[in-house]
Amino acid sequence: MDVYNWGTELVTHPRKIKEVFHVQDIIDVVTDPDQFPSPVRALGSRHSPTKCIDADGGTVLDMRHLNFINEPNEAELTITVGSGAIYYDIAHFLQDRGFMLHVNTEIGNLTAGAAVMAQTKDASFPGEYGQVSSYVVGVKMVTAQGEILEIDDEHDPELMTFIRCSYGLLGIVYEVTFQIKPLRLMRLYHKVYTLDEFLDDLDDIRASDASVMYYMLPFHGYVAVEYRSYAVIECSEDRVEKQPDVVNNKHLLRHGSDWQFAIRNVYWAKIGPVLGSISMSIPRPLLGIYSSVTNLVLLKTLGVLAGYRILPAEQIILYEEKPLRASQYTFSINTFSVGTFKEAMRDYFAFVRDYYERTGWRTSLLHVGYRVCQDTRSYLSYTADGESMSLDPVTNADGGWYPFLKDYNKFCMAHNGKPLMNQAPLLTHQQVDMSFGPMIKEFNVHRKKMDPDNRFLNNYFRELFAL
Repeated sequence: MDVYNWGTELVTHPRKIKEVFHVQDIIDVVTDPDQFPSPVRALGSRHSPTKCIDADGGTVLDMRHLNFINEPNEAELTITVGSGAIYYDIAHFLQDRGFMLHVNTEIGNLTAGAAVMAQTKDASFPGEYGQVSSYVVGVKMVTAQGEILEIDDEHDPELMTFIRCSYGLLGIVYEVTFQIKPLRLMRLYHKVYTLDEFLDDLDDIRASDASVMYYMLPFHGYVAVEYRSYAVIECSEDRVEKQPDVVNNKHLLRHGSDWQFAIRNVYWAKIGPVLGSISMSIPRPLLGIYSSVTNLVLLKTLGVLAGYRILPAEQIILYEEKPLRASQYTFSINTFSVGTFKEAMRDYFAFVRDYYERTGWRTSLLHVGYRVCQDTRSYLSYTADGESMSLDPVTNADGGWYPFLKDYNKFCMAHNGKPLMNQAPLLTHQQVDMSFGPMIKEFNVHRKKMDPDNRFLNNYFRELFAL
């Protein structure tokens, strides 16, 4: 049996695949290792570009049928969903009812279960988190002993800290409760800087009231920043006086727009990967011209993608389940402390150009990055020590991608980068140990208590954690 990731560049070969329709299906699998061998791994949308999907010789639990979405709890500002519910559907379900998720991460195919278990990222708003799991306040899961365990922030906040970003190594989550908030509209605009201008202004950029996501063009020396902030909107009706018990902002739906993110999302889901795929067949002498033209058009387009009343869920992209090969892309994510980021970013631009000169290979899509605020809500948080900013190559995968990754990972280690373990391919134990060493040791103490027989441990994490 073959299970591929979304980009089809990775495959695992489990002995059994079990579709899950009810929690009892999970219990039956976990408690019968003869019929369903280890490792037991949960399957979501398969968008990870790493081998965290590995279940060779083991059992894959297809969780996608557990996709229910309950009505939001307006009193507690929470919503409970099945682990197979996808982020795009949850966000729009809430938006239609006047609520929103705290983090509107771009890959809308992300399942709720993966949102709990995996390291994720989005540009943080000041004073907020950029990792989806940080707003998970409760889960229901099946342990390695086949028991149902209910955990929430109120009754066991320490265990919740270990459950978040635990990569399915502590149990199989089947129900997730997110913290939500009343709907707010977004202000969006873009600004283009030279690299020097961006680095000179970085302290002011970070101090703004906006989230900071950026597109990097190392061969042209530009950085285009996407700023998002909360819109201030005045409505003719005074809802607080008329409806003091209503906490949703459903009335904002008629004031919100969506075309700005719709255009951007078409680029990432369709146009960008196709243009990138074309670039990989263009001879080197002409590639510079092609890149200059396409990037100039992109920068001009970003300039018009602005608005003051944008619906937040429209940022989320729903990718096709089985896209054309030319529409698939892959990536890697490493983050860097803001204290060393200026040097790292300048060196990264030089590294990318130098690699192309040496090898003739370059990524086919834009390099991107995100400012993510300090976050200790998960024990394996990559921003536990402070605010960080990322340097992320994005490309159509071909034979040159993995050799590039080896040098990119060395670059990140040399600049004290921290990888997202489910979103940074070709990681080594050395790189993970340098970034998370003491945290991994403490996490493994808890893992061994909850899964003493390694029912959920696959080869990928066994090698990364040196178990």
